[in-house]
Amino acid sequence: MTPHFIHQLVIYTICNVTGETPKNVSALDRVELNTRDWEQVFSRLEATLDIQTGMLTSVERAFSIDALMLLLHTRLTDDIVT
Repeated sequence: MTPHFIHQLVIYTICNVTGETPKNVSALDRVELNTRDWEQVFSRLEATLDIQTGMLTSVERAFSIDALMLLLHTRLTDDIVT
């Protein structure tokens, strides 16, 4: 999976859970979610990508889409150098 595809998947998942538009989500530097939406977004991403990120149980409820894309890409490619 390319980083661009993962980036689009993250945006799609956020929009699917929150009801926000892709344009609104893409415009954010950091995405902040309530606990329910956080759990839904990361549960769906982990299930779709068949990986574990550790983000599902994180106490922080905000993230950068670009940073998340890099994390997911690393997990998918087993690239331990970031």
